[in-house]
Formats: sequence, structure tokens, C-alpha cells
Amino acid sequence: MQTRFPIRLRPALLLCAALALGGCAGSPPETASMMRNPGYGAGGLNGVRAVDRAPRLVNIIAVTPEVLAREGGATGDAGGGWAYRLGVGDVMQIFAVDAPELTLDAGYRVEMDGAILVPFLGRVPVDGRTTEEVRADLTQRLRPYFSAPQVEVRVTGFNARSVAVVGDVQRPSRQPITDRPLTAIDAINAAGGFAGDPERARVTLIRGGREMAVDVRAFLESGAPTPVLQDGDVLRVGGRIGWGAPEAPARATARLLRPDGRLQSIDLVAGPVSVAQVVPALGMIPGGAVYVLRASATGIDAYQLDAAAAVNPAIGGMFRLRAGDLVTADPAPSVDPEQQVSRLTPALRAMARPQA
Repeated sequence: MQTRFPIRLRPALLLCAALALGGCAGSPPETASMMRNPGYGAGGLNGVRAVDRAPRLVNIIAVTPEVLAREGGATGDAGGGWAYRLGVGDVMQIFAVDAPELTLDAGYRVEMDGAILVPFLGRVPVDGRTTEEVRADLTQRLRPYFSAPQVEVRVTGFNARSVAVVGDVQRPSRQPITDRPLTAIDAINAAGGFAGDPERARVTLIRGGREMAVDVRAFLESGAPTPVLQDGDVLRVGGRIGWGAPEAPARATARLLRPDGRLQSIDLVAGPVSVAQVVPALGMIPGGAVYVLRASATGIDAYQLDAAAAVNPAIGGMFRLRAGDLVTADPAPSVDPEQQVSRLTPALRAMARPQA
């Protein structure tokens, strides 16, 4: 289970956090202010934000087995941390101990309002949720009826999300997004494979109006990962003269903040890199802690592992870095969340610097 420590930044930390999360060194100064985030109440979170910017929070997250399973996988291109989110048109099934009436032969179709109609419970919103989130919600809603409800949720019909594979493949088609990550090469294979020579094929991923090259040669020669596709992607194989050249694939890198303050790039293209692999460069000592800083929708998540866990093959060896991560160490970590954030200030500043 994830342990979150929401941070109330002291005034002394305000400027550092604003510089770290609001811009790079050398940028024009910005006025920073401490603002109450809506929805947290009188004792809730305080976030630091620059004027006209959304609140940015630093969350200290102790790495537990649950966190490791959810966040510790390989880079997105390798499918780590993949979770399917339900959408309109999907069909799901509910299985509940002591409540067989919740299991319907036809299952539950997600309707246009993003909800399903469940006996006892009425309409339950599921659009945009994972099956685990729906399971937890249903369990909570069933507590008034059963003392210890046990619920399982499965998607039996994936209809809401898909990608299109077009061009020089055997069967141009639309491929469904499911609860298993669909890579570019998987989608091409599902479309019957390349119609021509794969080593000479030009493969382009179109996402949000942008074109990005997919390095098929690297996959064929060394097994390098190809991108995991998202709902609405178009994968074009081949092309016509006159179409603009796609952008070169961005190099997937993480960074390491060494004890002497130097930033070191970590190349993730050749394959997954774990926390345990980079710990020697940090000069870890017993009692120290490793932090993996990772950008989130609301700010920075700082995943914390103690020195023993960081070198443990079952923990640090399984926590794989993602593109954009920054790894740092604290030889004498505090148990106070505010002090932890204070000591992470150099890493937060480094996080804001553009990668070379």
C-alpha cells in the first residue's frame, strides 16, 4: 500500500521549491506564493505555485511491495506500470462472494454516461478507472449489505480504446487496447506483419498530431523496446514521397545526482536499469536512503528506499527507472517529511534543469 506524506512547505523552503519546480536557473524571477489546494480542508495540503501555475506538490512515498508492483516497472516503452482504464462500450464482469446475483451472463456494458447499473448499488461510475479502482469502490459500496465483501472485477470486452495500423502491412486494421500493453511491433504483428522488407520499413507513430519515428532496426538487431501505444494512436508503415519526415525518436534517459553534485546521464535505450544498478555510484552507507524523483500530474513523487532495500535484488533490483527520473541519495535521512523535502532541494533544482 502506498504511504504518502503530503508536504506543508515552510516559508524558508518556499523560494527553493518554486525555483526547482517553476523554472531553470537564470530564468526571470517569478513571484511565488503558498496557496491552499481546494478540497483538502483546514488541515489539508499546502502547495507551492508560481503565479498563474497549478499547485506543485512533493510527495514522499515509501516503496512497499504494492508501490513496487505499480510504479517500479520498466520505462513506459517497455510496458512498466501499465494499467487499462475502462471506457464507454467496454464490457466488464463482477464476481462477489456471497452475492452471485451481481454476476450477469451478459456482463456490464459501460454506458454513455460512463457508468454501469449494479444491483443494490444503482449507477456506479467506471469510465477512466482501472479494474482495481472499480473493485475497491464496489467493495466499499457493498459494506452496508455484507460484513466482509470480497469482489473481483474483470474486463471481458475491450471496445473503448484502440489504435490504427495503416500502410504497408498485410492487414491494415484497428487494434484494441487491452489490459496488456500493446507495443508498436505487437500491433504490426497483429496486422499480419510487414508487407515488405522489415529492415527497410519506415514506421511512424502519429500521436496528437505529431509524427515520431519508430526504430524498427534497433528492435530487429538488439531487441530494443518499441513504444507502447495509447488510445487514438496511428501507426503508419511505409510512406509516400512528400510526407514530412518524422521526428527522430527521443533518447530515453534518467539522471543521477552524485554526492559531489555532478549530474550523470543514465541511458535507458539499451534496456531497463534498476535502482540497485546505480546505487554504487551514490556511495551508499548503512542508514542512508535513495530517492527516485519522478514527475507526476501534481508535482514530484519522491520514492524512498533505505540503503538495504536499494541493493536488495527483490526491491531495488526490481525498481526500474523511467525516462525523466532523477536518482539521488541522502546519507542521513530525516524522519520528518519537511526536513526530507528540505534536503531534497538540490535534487529538485536539478530536476528542473533540461536534460542534455
